[in-house]
Amino acid sequence: MFFESFMLNLTVILVLIIALTFDYVTKFFSYWYVRHIPNNTPVPFFGTDYLRVLGLRSNTEDVNILYSQHPKEMFVGSVKSRIPDLIVKDPDAIKTILSTGFANFHRRGLALDKSRDVCIRNNLFYAEGEKWTLLRKGLETILNDLKLESEDSLHDCLSGTNGDTNVQQLLSEVLDVIFKDLLLGQKSDGAAITRLRSALQKRTFGEKLKTYFKYVFPSLFTLFRMATISGEPSSMTKKDVESSKLLTKIKNANIFEMGLKEKNKNMRMNNTDFAYAVLSNFITEGYIPCLNLLTAHLHDLAMNKEVQEKARASEHYLEATIKESLRLHPPYSTTTRQCVKMYHYPQTRLVIDRNVTINVPIEAIHRDEKYFADANKYIPDRFLATDNNPEQTFAYLPFGVGPRKCIGERLSLDIIRCVSKLILQKYQLEPCAATPQQLSMADQSFGRVVDRDIWLRFNPISS
Repeated sequence: MFFESFMLNLTVILVLIIALTFDYVTKFFSYWYVRHIPNNTPVPFFGTDYLRVLGLRSNTEDVNILYSQHPKEMFVGSVKSRIPDLIVKDPDAIKTILSTGFANFHRRGLALDKSRDVCIRNNLFYAEGEKWTLLRKGLETILNDLKLESEDSLHDCLSGTNGDTNVQQLLSEVLDVIFKDLLLGQKSDGAAITRLRSALQKRTFGEKLKTYFKYVFPSLFTLFRMATISGEPSSMTKKDVESSKLLTKIKNANIFEMGLKEKNKNMRMNNTDFAYAVLSNFITEGYIPCLNLLTAHLHDLAMNKEVQEKARASEHYLEATIKESLRLHPPYSTTTRQCVKMYHYPQTRLVIDRNVTINVPIEAIHRDEKYFADANKYIPDRFLATDNNPEQTFAYLPFGVGPRKCIGERLSLDIIRCVSKLILQKYQLEPCAATPQQLSMADQSFGRVVDRDIWLRFNPISS
C-alpha cells in the first residue's frame, strides 16, 4: 500500500486507470493539428466520426461533409475512434499517392484478409502483399477469357415486359442469365447465382449489423467468424460450383497452385472452395455494382428524354451516358489505402506516418463544381469533349486509380453497355407515378446501392 488508508489507495489507482485510459484514447487527437491539417474536434472513444459510429450518419455522408467544410484545402484530417485518417481532396495529390507513390500505399488496411470467411480471404479487395499480387494475376487470367454470349437469352428475359416495371427485379433476371452464362455455363440452371445475389440483397437487421461490424470494427468481424453470405456455400451451391465453367478455368490456369494455399491448416481449402470464393466475389464486387449502376443509368435516361433519344441513336453517345451515370452514382463513394511506411508528401511539410489510412472521396470529387460544371446535373456531353474530358483527369475515379484500380472495369462496362443497348432498342423509358425524381443511395458494406425499389414505364417500340 502507498498510503495507510485503503480508500485513498483505491482512489489513487482509479485515478491512474482513468488517466491512462484517457491518454490512450486521446493519444492522436492532436495529430492533424500539429501538422496544420484542418480537422474537427475529436471526442474520446469516438474520435471525429462519432455520428457514424452511432449509426446516425453513413460513412459517405461523413466524408462528404468533411470534404465540403474545407473547400480550399488539399487534405482534411479525421480521427476514427483514436486512429488518424486523412482525406485526400486534390486530384493531383490522389495521383501522387495512389499511383506514383503506390509502393507506400499498396495496402487497403481493412484487416480482413485473415477472416475465416473464404470469400473475404480470397477477395482481391481485401488481399494484401504477395497474396494480392498472385490473386490479381490469376483473376486477370479468368477475366480476360470471359466473353458475353447471352444476348439471345436476354431477349427472353425482356419478353412480356410492358408498362410500369420494377427495374431492379427486371435487371436481376437479366443479370442472373449473364452471370450464369459467364461463370457457370449455359447448361446450368443458374440457381447458385440467384441464391447468392438474393442473400446479398436481403437487408435484415442482422445483415446490417454484420455490415456495420465489417466496416467499423473489422477485428470483431474476424473474431466472431462472421460470413459474407450466411449459410453459404450450401450443398446445392457446391454442386453447381463443381460442374461450373469457372472451376474449369481455375484448374486450367493452375490459379490455385500459384501459391494461394493457406499455411494455416484450419484455413486450408481445395479448388472447389476457391472457385466458390471467386464466384461469390463476382457477385459482391461485380453483380451488385452492375445492378445498381444499371438501375441508376435507366433512371437517368428515363428522366432525360432527349438524352435517351441520342443514346438510342448512337453507341458513342450511349457510352457517354454510362460514364455520366458512373460519375453521379459511383459504385464506391470512397476508396482507402493505408500508409505502409513513413511518407513525406512532396513539396510540403506533410508527413504521413505508418498505418495512417488515406481516404479518397470519389463521390464528393465527382460532384465538385471545381472539376465538373453543373456537377449535380446529368450532362453526358461533357464526356464527348476532346478538351477537358473528365476521363483525362484524376477527378474522374469510378473504378479507382493506380495498380489497385478495379480489375473488372472492362467486363462491367461490357455488361452495362450490352444491357442498356438492348433495352433502348426495345423500349422507350419513361417515369411513372412511383418514380422518384432523385435516386436515393445508401452504403452497403463498402459499396453504394439504390436503397429503394425503382419503377419505370417500359413502352415497347414498334419494329
